[in-house]
Amino acid sequence: MSKSDSDFYIPLDLQINILLGLPLKSLSRFRCVSKLWLSIITSRDFINRRLNITPPPRLLIAFADFHGANILIASTPNPNASSYSSSSSNKDLILVNTKGKVVYNACQGLICVRAGFKDVGICNPSNRQVHTFHDFEFKDTPQVFLPPKYMLGYDPVEDQYKVLALDAVYWILEHKVVVLGGEETWREAPFVAYPYIVCTRCLYMNGAIYYGAILKDIESPHNSIIGRFDVRLETFTIIKVPSKLVPTGYTNMWLAKPWLCTDKILIDYKGTIGVVENPREGSFRMWVLEDAEKEVWSMNTFALPESFARLDFKVMETFSTGEVCLVLNEFSDPFCLFYYNLEEKNMRSVTIEGLPMSELKKAQLHSLNNSFSVSVSDHYENSMSFDN
Repeated sequence: MSKSDSDFYIPLDLQINILLGLPLKSLSRFRCVSKLWLSIITSRDFINRRLNITPPPRLLIAFADFHGANILIASTPNPNASSYSSSSSNKDLILVNTKGKVVYNACQGLICVRAGFKDVGICNPSNRQVHTFHDFEFKDTPQVFLPPKYMLGYDPVEDQYKVLALDAVYWILEHKVVVLGGEETWREAPFVAYPYIVCTRCLYMNGAIYYGAILKDIESPHNSIIGRFDVRLETFTIIKVPSKLVPTGYTNMWLAKPWLCTDKILIDYKGTIGVVENPREGSFRMWVLEDAEKEVWSMNTFALPESFARLDFKVMETFSTGEVCLVLNEFSDPFCLFYYNLEEKNMRSVTIEGLPMSELKKAQLHSLNNSFSVSVSDHYENSMSFDN
């Protein structure tokens, strides 16, 4: 006796729960099973639910060759924080090559990159897709064109990814916003009334984009600021950095000299803004914003273990483990990461296997003006597809 079709019926909720537990490679294949499964797997609700139930974040490493216009993105399981010294296997290493010059920031599993001289692209390393936005022009383009600074953020209320473009020429004061997956038309966004220059990489945290900047043409001790862009409301606010926090010998919080790059980065420190500087002479400082309205900050100095004190480090980001990541300014082979635990004040090293470091070191050696960069961050697998 044959069984009726009803004996094989699987409730829709159970189908969704089964799909939620599958790896991304399987989901990519199962999109072809039926129109129903395609609509489930590509829905924003399904994508967001996977982001919330996914295992601990992976490790994302991006190498950008500005002059070669190439970006190598590597995704690997995060090394165990309990191990003092460990090595990651290359069995689960994902390598994605894409065209681009600069990596701006990572947000919810997506990466914002500069795709051309002034274009912006959003890369999803999980499915190796890149989406490039249509070009735009600021109203008053200067004779020597400077590309805008791009920043990717996420609005958890409206479930929207947005790209913010800040004009690099401070006297023009134009800011533009575009929504990923919408009409994708650049539109003007309101901005603060003071001209400023962005000095740091941006940080996405809790529905807002943050970046370090300096005010121009303003006679005030508060010329060092942190800009905050609310992704949902599309409004700007300024967080003042008191002049007493500016390190000795610096013209402002971010720069020792106007023509140098900043040696500081914004981090997520327990849900609030922290500023960490590159280590020098075996130690580094961290400033934490305790109260923005009252301009209350704290500052701590952390000493590196003696075995690491003489190495030339550059600070990356903080991780879900609460550790600050450091990389060597000159690439090692194999590639090494160094994690500093801010609570326990100790440090561990991690070797990342499987990266083409001989080629990367050669490209870094021949790069002009430090045009070869690396960024490291937590990475959450995102099943969003740009084909929809």
